[in-house]
Amino acid sequence: MPAGPPTRRARRPAARSCPARGRRRRLRGAGRRPAAATRRRAPTRRWRPRSRPARRTRRGHLIGRAVEADLLPLQRLRHHAALAVGLAALPSAAAHHWLAAGAPARAREAALQAAAEARAVDAPQDELRLLELALSLSDIAVDARSRRRADIAPAARDGRGPEALPAAELEARAGDAAFAAGRAPRAVAFAEAGIAGLDQRRDRLALALLHDRLGRFRRGAGDQDGALTAHRRAVDLVPPGASPARATVLASLAQVRMLDGTFSEAERFAAEAILVAKSCGEATRAQEAHATTTLGVSLGWSDDPEAGVALLHDARRMAEELGDVDELFRVYANLTTVLDLLGRRPEAVDVAYEGIEAARAAGLEAVYGNFLRGNAAESLFLLGRWPESRALSSAALEWSPAGVAFVNSVVNLAIVEIETRAGELAGHLLGQLLLELETVRDSQHAVPVYRAAASYALWNGDLVDARRAAERGWTLVRGTEDWVLAAKMAATVAEVDAAVAAEAAERRDLAGLAAARQHVAGVLAHAAATVSGSGVSSTVGSRREADAYLFTARAHRSRVDGTDEQSVWDAVASRWAALGNPYETARARWRQAEATLSAASGRRGRATARNPLIESATIASELGARPLLRELRDLAGRARLPLPSEIEAAFGAEDLQHLAAPAGEGETTNGHTPVEAGVAVSPGGASAGGASAVVRSVVGQPVVVRPNTFGLSGREREVLSLIAEGRTNREIGQRLFISQKTVGVHVGNILSKLAVSGRVEAAAVAIRLGLTERA
Repeated sequence: MPAGPPTRRARRPAARSCPARGRRRRLRGAGRRPAAATRRRAPTRRWRPRSRPARRTRRGHLIGRAVEADLLPLQRLRHHAALAVGLAALPSAAAHHWLAAGAPARAREAALQAAAEARAVDAPQDELRLLELALSLSDIAVDARSRRRADIAPAARDGRGPEALPAAELEARAGDAAFAAGRAPRAVAFAEAGIAGLDQRRDRLALALLHDRLGRFRRGAGDQDGALTAHRRAVDLVPPGASPARATVLASLAQVRMLDGTFSEAERFAAEAILVAKSCGEATRAQEAHATTTLGVSLGWSDDPEAGVALLHDARRMAEELGDVDELFRVYANLTTVLDLLGRRPEAVDVAYEGIEAARAAGLEAVYGNFLRGNAAESLFLLGRWPESRALSSAALEWSPAGVAFVNSVVNLAIVEIETRAGELAGHLLGQLLLELETVRDSQHAVPVYRAAASYALWNGDLVDARRAAERGWTLVRGTEDWVLAAKMAATVAEVDAAVAAEAAERRDLAGLAAARQHVAGVLAHAAATVSGSGVSSTVGSRREADAYLFTARAHRSRVDGTDEQSVWDAVASRWAALGNPYETARARWRQAEATLSAASGRRGRATARNPLIESATIASELGARPLLRELRDLAGRARLPLPSEIEAAFGAEDLQHLAAPAGEGETTNGHTPVEAGVAVSPGGASAGGASAVVRSVVGQPVVVRPNTFGLSGREREVLSLIAEGRTNREIGQRLFISQKTVGVHVGNILSKLAVSGRVEAAAVAIRLGLTERA
């Protein structure tokens, strides 16, 4: 999805605040040492306080309090007034003393000056505190009639001194500071207060710009509908014609519709904003660059995506000419997104790395570099470069992860963890993301998370959570025009419905099976209509990828309908291979081998399934996709298909522990304790309740007591396990890819060796003696 990173002030860590600059100077000669001694020891005294700055500051405050407490009330006022004059170079401290001296107008002026200094060094927390102080003094120090003469246009306000600022503009600035400090609800309250203080007939332009701010704040607070309403109201308030204000509000509305996935409206508003900005000349060059970026992204989802790439390059040149850092890195982020969409992923990765280096050179790596790391990590995952993808995401999260700059990195790290381990760390990351997304209806961030959650639940056999995640993701995407995301989500929904249908068939739940079929049919029809309605040629990279996801969804639907065919999955795998997506190719080959074994039992079926099974296992082994390897090994074991020795070596004792655990022995992730089958494992390799390596060296390895198998072969024990589950000969044959006649032979051998008369008695004996465990 398109990226819309906020300004660098909105994404810098809130902890970066102004240092305490209000400490008082020590009075000369206050100590007991004579002045001559003081002068002689000046070099020593010059350095000694620096080793204990906190003690010196504390002592100065205590002396100041003592002096103040010794004064009469009138003297105290004059004392604070004198301190305020002396601390004029430190307006934050001066504002406090002017307020204590009973001079609210002077206190307000000093607070505004200090807030301007805090803004200059990107300290939004301090700026917000000082602006709130100034607002609390506005009714006393400023005539209330100035609220109706507010003009909050940025170009106009920069030329006025702080003493001339009306309350409405203070509320607008306070909203900006609150939003930059990560307090979006507070920013919304300030913007709404500013709007309430303006006259709708006299101050239409100021109202329009405040509504534009309000829309941005509401979106940050998770109110998508309210944000769209505010932006539309801003456009309605500005009179038609060429004006900087109209270019501003149109560019903002275009960006919002682009982020929502409504590309047709985004394209229309962005084109109009560009025309208005060009009519206004150089004064609105920044608005032109902003709208050009939005238009380029919108065209990336149209039938002419190359024109969108060209526009993004134009926007990049404009941003460089203007020196607009925010817009420049917004272009970098969106250019990587559009290139990835077109299937030009190596180029997208190169652009992302170029942007990261530019952000590092500008000292903005934490702000923009981490956003670009998230974009690059997504492309690298699809290219099969998983270690590189993990490294980029982890590097981004080494900073304090907060805000939209880190969303992509967290999502991509969660996806890599799911497809390599599907364990505890992946669950932790997903839980954190899903909790944050509960109040946000932003499809570009939420849908990838729900797809990842569905995959995690499927690998762990939790169909309830898988269906819930798939349904939430589909609910979000079906209301947008993002046809690529719709195709991706449809494939996820179809895979979940196939698993649900398989479970319903095992339980003989006809109603559940019918519901799954009806649901997947509706989702596929809607997704196919959305993709075809885009009007994009089938030769364009984005359309080819969307078609591949639709083909995958249709193949899963055939599993739901019980008509799974290996030829369909062969075609799906070929499509993914042509697109250069190795992981989806491996998954399709897995399903192809499974469909082949289900359709043709015996030697012929095993011979046909061997090649796709080995191809899938080879790719999965190269990627480190352990959950997929686990399923492939299970499939190969049931079909009695030997895997190549180099792949079998990956299933040694140590790696089997990895497959069964979220994080394997000796393989910690981000400082987490390794886990083996849900039991904490110490760095030495022993579980919390088991023997350490030292103990084993003394007492030897524990003796494993195995039950008497009564001469049953491995295959007969597999059949016995399925008999204990209550399965019929036909179901056992489908599960083990053998004919019913062969199953009957195995059942006869089992009854004879156990000396029992029937299947029920055999199941009871097997459960009682522990014979149902797989060999």
